[in-house]
Amino acid sequence: RELLIGVTAFFRDPAAFEALQANAIPRLLQNKAPGPLRVWAPGCSTGEEAYSLAMVLTECLNAHPRKDEFPVQIFATDLDKDAIERDRQGAFPANIVADVTPERLKRFFSRAEHAHTIKKEIRERMVFAPQNVLTDPPFTKLDLLCCRNLMIYFSAEWQRK
Repeated sequence: RELLIGVTAFFRDPAAFEALQANAIPRLLQNKAPGPLRVWAPGCSTGEEAYSLAMVLTECLNAHPRKDEFPVQIFATDLDKDAIERDRQGAFPANIVADVTPERLKRFFSRAEHAHTIKKEIRERMVFAPQNVLTDPPFTKLDLLCCRNLMIYFSAEWQRK
């Protein structure tokens, strides 16, 4: 646990999420046959990356004419079992307002006194599970793999592999 970095935020590197939303996801949906849209976010850490993906996918699907053909399944995995348990709750401190737009806060979160909680609509799309990507089998038949959080833990050699 002491070696795990756990430094992430909602929509970290906004340009990457903008490119995903403007280019990658629309192209993916354009050529996809009806069926589940399967996404894997290994090394999900505190959950912000995986939940950010869920929000962007929801926004893209809501704008897509065939949105009902693609139920979303997001597999978010991490080595830290305690983090996985917290991620499932989807509760985040009030300071996320620095990273999440007011529109997204209203659309995807419920506000409590000192926290924001991801709404059930998004949490139902998520499957959080403990996993060691070096020894456990990977998820297969994916439409999108987002491993930005995972790569920071690997040496250059492991990143190439």
